[in-house]
Amino acid sequence: MLELPRFVWGWPGLVERFKALNPMLGTALDRSTRPIAAERRPDGRLLLVLGCWVPADRSLLSAPEVVENLERGFARLLDEKFDVLVTRWPAGDGQPDQAPDPLAGLPEEQRMIGAICGGALHRSFFAAAARRGILFDCQQPVLHYRIDFALPRLRLGVQIGGWEWRNWTHPHAIGRREREQELGAEGWTIVWFTGEEILNHLDRAVDDVAHLITQRRSGRQWPSR
Repeated sequence: MLELPRFVWGWPGLVERFKALNPMLGTALDRSTRPIAAERRPDGRLLLVLGCWVPADRSLLSAPEVVENLERGFARLLDEKFDVLVTRWPAGDGQPDQAPDPLAGLPEEQRMIGAICGGALHRSFFAAAARRGILFDCQQPVLHYRIDFALPRLRLGVQIGGWEWRNWTHPHAIGRREREQELGAEGWTIVWFTGEEILNHLDRAVDDVAHLITQRRSGRQWPSR
């Protein structure tokens, strides 16, 4: 998700500029919507995934004609070709101006660890795993990499990369293979998930990791994904 940080940190200013173009849509974006993924597609277009936690705003913003207006507006403001996807917020629905926290309900010590793991999709995965008794180290340095989620004793890592890269030849596929090979030489097993998998199939992703932990502890190997 190399493109995501610039949208997360620049979102308030970008929304204020969007309000000048379209006050109604800009206000809806401001009160109930935040970027949860952004990635460069092979054709050069930028996919921006917006998580929305207010159902009425999500219905408005995901309408095809409104999505076209969002794409045109962001393209005008940032001089980029955009695809916009409006979807649900990883931690569920909530009240305007108050994004639900994916880490809500976890013990404070776990919340402190999860707070450094990344954006809303990363935090939702961390929280779901923690509720299953799987407590990861976040942003673990290994060699010259940082692993999103790591169990160092098992040399097991989990990466969340992009939104839907399994649907195409991803521009960063070579780098991902190099990372797996270098970490594999150090005894690490890395499992990759897309952002779409984390949002829509979170329990399945945690099940996969729990199964892998069992295999790792018994000395069996995990097939590459």
